[in-house]
Parts: sequence; C-alpha cells; structure tokens
Amino acid sequence: MGGCKMGHRSTTKSRKMKPVRLQSKMAGLVGAVVLVLSVAAPSLGQSATQTGSSWQNGFERFLATPETRDVAIGTVDLDGRNLFTVTTPAISPTATSTPQPNAANPLQQRIEGIELKLNRIVESRVAPETLRVTWKLEPRSNLPIVLINDQYLMTVTTLDAQVQGQDITLWSDSLTQVIQEALIQAKQERQPIFLFQQALRAAAIILAVLLSSWLLTRFQRRIKARLAELEREKMMTPPVPAARSDTTAPAVKAIVQRQLIQRQQRNLTDMQRRLVQVTQVGLWVGGACIILGLFPYSRWLQPLVLSTPLKILGIALSTYLAIRVSAILVDRFFETLEGGEFIDSEAFQRLALRVSTFSRVLKSITQILWIGAGLLTTLSVVGVDLVPLLAGAGIVGLAISFASQNLIKDIINGFLILVDDQYAVGDVIKVGEVSGLVENMTLRITQLRDTEGRLITVPNSAVTIVQNLSKDWSRVDVAIDISHKTNPDAALEAFSHVSKEMYNDPDWQPKITAPPEVLGIDEIDYTGFKVRVWIKTKPLEQWKVAREFRRRLKLALDERGIAIGVPQEAIYLTHSSESGSYKLQSADISQDSELSHLVDEPKEIIS
Repeated sequence: MGGCKMGHRSTTKSRKMKPVRLQSKMAGLVGAVVLVLSVAAPSLGQSATQTGSSWQNGFERFLATPETRDVAIGTVDLDGRNLFTVTTPAISPTATSTPQPNAANPLQQRIEGIELKLNRIVESRVAPETLRVTWKLEPRSNLPIVLINDQYLMTVTTLDAQVQGQDITLWSDSLTQVIQEALIQAKQERQPIFLFQQALRAAAIILAVLLSSWLLTRFQRRIKARLAELEREKMMTPPVPAARSDTTAPAVKAIVQRQLIQRQQRNLTDMQRRLVQVTQVGLWVGGACIILGLFPYSRWLQPLVLSTPLKILGIALSTYLAIRVSAILVDRFFETLEGGEFIDSEAFQRLALRVSTFSRVLKSITQILWIGAGLLTTLSVVGVDLVPLLAGAGIVGLAISFASQNLIKDIINGFLILVDDQYAVGDVIKVGEVSGLVENMTLRITQLRDTEGRLITVPNSAVTIVQNLSKDWSRVDVAIDISHKTNPDAALEAFSHVSKEMYNDPDWQPKITAPPEVLGIDEIDYTGFKVRVWIKTKPLEQWKVAREFRRRLKLALDERGIAIGVPQEAIYLTHSSESGSYKLQSADISQDSELSHLVDEPKEIIS
C-alpha cells in the first residue's frame, strides 16, 4: 500500500499546483507513480518468510561445487509466494533410452505433490492456531520427513540441504518454521475480515489510478495543443535556402538556430506525450498487479503479468526514449557545429544545408540501430537463444546481400554523395532526365520536387552524373537573336547598358556577385546574329536575375528600335516550259543555303 499512498499524495499535490507549473510538476508525478508501482507490485508478491536470500546464497555455493551440478532444482509456491526449493537428480538421456511422451518430470511431480498437500490443508477447516509442523527421521531411509499435524508432507533429501549450504537437520528445522508461518499466513488471509480490508485497499488503489489517469489525460491535452502550436511555428518558419542574397549571415544563422530549437522542442514535447501514454498504461497494469497481489486467490496471476509483458513494455519504452534522446543529441551536436561565427554568408548557408542533410541521415541510422537492439532484447526476454539466431542471421544476411546488391549500391553511393558534398537537402539538381529541389535524402534514396510539384524518388545508385544548379554560385546565360538589319554595335551597347544598370541597382546588386559579361556576337545565321551575356549570381538566384534582365532588355531594345531576329523565308517564281505557266513557291533559307542571297531582294524576284 506504500505505492498507493505515494501516488495519492502526488496527485493531491498536483491539484494545488499553479497552471504555469503544472507541466514541470507533472513529469515528476509520472516518474514517481511508475517507480512506486514498479517497486510496490513485486514486493507484494514476495514471501513473508526470510528464506529467500538464504537459499539463493546457498544455491550459488551449490553451483560452485562441480560434483553437484547435475541436479534439477525447483521452487515450491503457496498462494503465489516462493517458500523453499526442492531438488531431484537430473535425468540425463542415454543412447539406449527411449523417451516416453507422457512421462512426467520427477521434479515437477515432487513439487506438484507438495503444493497439492499444502493447498488441501489451507482450504481445510483446520484453525490456524492448531497447525503444528514438525519433522522426524524416517527409520528406513534415515532421512528427515516433514509432518503437518502428524500427516506426511515431504521428505528432506541430502541434495535439498546441499542447495542451502546447511546441514540436513538444520535445514529441516528452518523448513518446518517456514512452512508453519506460510500456512498460518495463508489461513489468516482467507478470513472475511482480512478480505474486506484488502477489498478496501483495492478500491483505494483503483481510485488513485483513476485520479492519476484523469490528471495525465489533461496533461496530454496540453501537450497536444503544444505540438499543434509547434507545427504552426514550423510552417511559418522559412526554410534554410541554399543562398539568399538578400539575407546576411547573422540572419541566416538565426533562421537555422530557430529551426534547430523548434526541432528540439518538438522532439521533447512528443517524447512527453509518449511518456504520458505509456505511463497511463503502466498505471493500469501496475494497479492491476498490486490488486492481484492483495488476495491469495489471485496472487498466482501476479508473476504472469509482471514477467514478460511488463518487460516488453519497458523495452519498447526504453527504445523509444533512446531514439528521441538520440535525435535531440544529434540536433545539439550539429547546433554546436553551427555555433561559430561566419563572415561569409555563403559558407554558413552551405554548412547549414550539409548539417541538415547529415542530421536526417544520422537520425535514421540511430533509429535503425536502436530498433534492432530493442528487437534483440525482446527476443532474449521471451527466451529465444540469440547465439544461433545471430549466426543464422549472419548466413541469411549474406544470402540477402547477394540478392539485394542494388540496395547495397544505394547505401554506398548515398554515403559517398554525403562525403563528397555532391548535393544536399535544399539544392536544385538535375539527375539524368529529372530535375528539381532536393526535398529529402537518405542513404538509399533522394527525393526531388520538380516545378510542377511532383515528388520524384531517385535511388542513389542511379545518381551517376549529377548537375548541381545551386552549389557555391550560379550563372545566368542569356543568348538573344538580333535582326540582320540592326547595327551590331548598337545592339552590344544596349546589352551593356542594361547589364550595368541592373548591376548598379541596389535591389539586385546583392544577388549578382560580379559585373555581367557581354561576350559579344556568338553566331550569325538565317535568323540574325546572336548576342550572349553571362551574369554570375548567388545560388538559386539565377532564375530571378534572368527574368528581370530579359524584362529590362526588352524595354531597352524597343526604345532603340532594335528588332529581334526571326527566321527568313524566300518567295520566288518558277516557269514551266511544258505548260508555259509560272508557279509561286517559297523556301526556308535555313533548308536551302543557295537561296540565302535572295533574302535581301525578294521583291525583285517576285516582279
């Protein structure tokens, strides 16, 4: 009942807390309740006798003796409490022996016989004060036999005493005292007054669990509201760009730190939510275990609930907490890496992108490792031998590795992509025929979001040649065809004027890292002559700069009366000697180079 009182005091104090401090105090309440229930439940199932530690110590000394290891050892229970141990010689199978399918285990037969006699005495109408447990030497075997009211219970063997590390007579004296105290206690626990008191305690435990569960439910609602608020803040926080020319290094650093802090808060809040959920389950399971231990009729069920289910629940909770704590530690580690002062904003932005990518990959790796460790621990708790399992898993893994070579290639290539910094989350890349913004990346796949919003998943093994459009710096390549009738010097002057004007514009100069280069005339063909301009920009700013440059160039060309080059077509007449008629035909100069000299005088040809 100590656990119940502790939980009740904790819930009473939590009622008096101020709303502002409820979150911090509730965490302590949750931990205290789980700790008290986990300690109190097993304690109720322990025996009231003092032989537990003695026979365990003797058993350790017994196992240390080489000549006494080939024995079978078991425990006699009464009302779910361990009383004492008994032994029988172990049965070693021989080559000539034939196993009997219905043959009973001698040790199990001995334990069941003793427990059956004890239960008959407990269920009988013998008064507790009339119970007398004694022992005497049996004349034929010269071994002590235990008697209950002169009725035979068991024979104390030499192996039984050796397990305890005691003389056979001393162990017989201790054994009779243990059995008598256990029988008297079992008789008293079946009295109506005792059962009524235990029923009141069970009701108090149920009330405390209900109250604690109600408080945890309210706390869980606050946590859900906090998670929703953090998600809204996440949507409002701008993503870390590959480069923002209008953003200084301190501003970008503030964005990155804000994202890291929000990520840590989300992890902590989600961990609190899971803890509250598991604590609610632990409250009900722990309360049920304590209630089962209050009554002699149900106490035998307590070890069944406390053994495997709670251990598996604890392993699952520990694995989840390890994953969440690892994620928080990863964020803290990369936050430390980003804590330095960077004069160059590009260097810091590139580091932020790499840190974001590495943190995601590292979190996924730690999650896989912790889940694997949790599964192995669960199998060990269930009773699966891990040595042959791991050996078999190694052979199966070797076979799977041959069948999944593409997966291994994906992982290796993904690791090399991260190490070589070929691209990171937030870059714009082109892989083969697909291109887009890198939205997610793991050791196995890379996910791109194209201009139409489609999510493209590319296995890392398919990334052989990648074009990174946003690493370090970018370039605008503008090539415009100008009409043949235009003076080339006038066209070049218009291009230079627009380039200088845009570079000197305060709104666009931060996006352009160097003065634009008017390369001159690249080609002369049937459409006119091509003028090319290069503009070096910050990463991911090339498209904005190109659009604005084309807009200004169009206005400047219209203002100067400079026409854009268009494909030329020649129209000419052909005379048929057979019919004596003329036929009007046309030809694209680009298809017939012999007609290109006719472009300048099409009217004379028609006439």
